[in-house]
Amino acid sequence: MTFAADAVNGENGLPRPKDNLFPKISGKHEDFLSQLQKLKYEGKLPSTLEVEGTVKLHGMHADIVYDLHDEFADEAAMTKSILFQSRNRICAADENQQGWPRDIAQFPDALNYLKKRVLTRFEERNPDKVINKAFPLIIAGEWIGGRVQRGVGLAELSNRFVILSIQVNGIWQKDEDFADIEAEKAAIYSVFRARQMKLKFDTSNITADHPILFEMQRLADEVEKACPFAAAFGIKNSRGEGVVWKPGVPEARADAKYWLKTKGPICGKENRIDPVRIAADAARNLTIGDAATRWVTSRRIEQGFEYLLEMDIDPNKQTSIKEYINWVVNDVLVEEHNGIARYKNQFANAEQAVKKKVGYLARNAFLEQMKECGADLA
Repeated sequence: MTFAADAVNGENGLPRPKDNLFPKISGKHEDFLSQLQKLKYEGKLPSTLEVEGTVKLHGMHADIVYDLHDEFADEAAMTKSILFQSRNRICAADENQQGWPRDIAQFPDALNYLKKRVLTRFEERNPDKVINKAFPLIIAGEWIGGRVQRGVGLAELSNRFVILSIQVNGIWQKDEDFADIEAEKAAIYSVFRARQMKLKFDTSNITADHPILFEMQRLADEVEKACPFAAAFGIKNSRGEGVVWKPGVPEARADAKYWLKTKGPICGKENRIDPVRIAADAARNLTIGDAATRWVTSRRIEQGFEYLLEMDIDPNKQTSIKEYINWVVNDVLVEEHNGIARYKNQFANAEQAVKKKVGYLARNAFLEQMKECGADLA
């Protein structure tokens, strides 16, 4: 039985696919500050914390997952132990989501080379640790180029897989340790083709008006104006997306709940670290209905349709509206959980009210899109 089948069935001791999937990264600086505060209370933050930023790429999330059980398998068996994932599901090796994973699956020698490079580097950087083969090796990345996403600089590049984060022993590793590892034969590159950004965060002042937060936002705005990763391949002054920030202490690097993504203004103003907007929102004292309306952003509406495409769900079928609404509602519940929690302090059925409002807005967005496309859902 192959690794993919085992993973689907949850057998052989490996985590189920949902446990291998890349975690969501908060786009809310309030979540980021809250997690830093917890680390501070636990005595795990230095007085000056280095915050590390890498370019956020506008494409389709994708992962290469390796089963490490068969250390002495031959090349053919090793290839069977490679699993390909998109954001929400396992993909067949010959599948074609704008080229993923078909385009790289045809280079098994390069994929096995990549695995060996990563594990060797891990052993070099961690001589006191043993690789635990009960955990898979996860190389998380972004599939970019061509028609994956339109209107961005990356669309001018040929299709390629860009390594963003690497997990060994169930822990996300320090990015810099693996920055030079690529497999160009299979069009696999490192996000470090663009420089890493580093800022000094004074942890005596973990508050919403911390000046470094505004600098993080400024840098994200600059990335949106001109994508540094695209520039590394000769595509100058083309639109990017933003930055992913990780606190530079081992515990925070290892767990995505401590990370923060910041995006430029084109992606929406909802989560921008903008002191004027933050003050205005506080003064307005938004109702839960206002908040739910704000959470159903144009990008979230778009992502709902991307989810249907990823899961091979035909939006023209009447049953697809339920799938769409469920995705939008669940995404809001996950990403806006702290905001919802604040309303729970005011009344007990806050979550139900959010579900109802978001579901209503998602339904309208779906029907509007289908109407524009001329779809008949009868």
